[in-house]
Amino acid sequence: MNSCKTPKFNNMKQSGDTFLGRVRSVKMVDGCGVMPTLYSADKELEEWHSHEQASISLLVRGGHDEYLYGKYHKRQPGDLKFIPAGEVHRCDRYQPGTLKINLSFRPGILAEHAEDRLDSLLSTKLNSKFLLLQLYHALEDPAVETQASAQLLLTALLHPEGKREGYTPAWVMQLKELLQDEWSACYDLGELSQKVGVHPVTISRYFPVYFSTTLGEYMCKLKIERALPLLGDGKLSLTDIAYQCGFADHAHFTRTFKAVTGYLPKQFRKI
Repeated sequence: MNSCKTPKFNNMKQSGDTFLGRVRSVKMVDGCGVMPTLYSADKELEEWHSHEQASISLLVRGGHDEYLYGKYHKRQPGDLKFIPAGEVHRCDRYQPGTLKINLSFRPGILAEHAEDRLDSLLSTKLNSKFLLLQLYHALEDPAVETQASAQLLLTALLHPEGKREGYTPAWVMQLKELLQDEWSACYDLGELSQKVGVHPVTISRYFPVYFSTTLGEYMCKLKIERALPLLGDGKLSLTDIAYQCGFADHAHFTRTFKAVTGYLPKQFRKI
């Protein structure tokens, strides 16, 4: 893809000057590095450290504890986070085989895209985690021969559709919480209207604006989001995961997962 140098990290040293994570490969797009990284369980605690470049990270499998933004987090597969440049944090208690997909931003790219932090962009984490998976898939797929496809996905990650400046109506947040909490429910538009207190036409007209997709596609993505930790855990069969996540059968789950992430579920387990 791109011959830019591997992004540097700052102060990520353990005893013996070794890195805790092992980067399997580095793929570049517009000076940003996408790195699948394995973490070992043989080191109980890494040192407090910061990165020279801002990054986002998707936990694919395994898990660990983390101290970030002055808070404790129990990370599990499917978790997506943003770490600003210079933000001090530390992780410990990595499970064996923990794997993350890390995207390290080149200096200045966030400012170029009118963002000094990605927190606001990642407020729609549902779309962001799938865009990161699609970006990684595009960079790893030998059939993708042009940089343009990866660049489009990176741009989409930096500029999510439907992002609006200023005030977000209360009903939008209500609806988001409702759909997240009751992702397996089969509401019709009238029922959703009653629950959030706005006219059905309002939901119909503005849902794509605030959610960056249709209602049906959003519900499918919520189901796929539920599948990520189950796939990362590796204990259940694909058929069992399909049923637990509300799909009619294995085939429907496989088609939807491929459309949302770029991977077949069995391929995703082999990342």
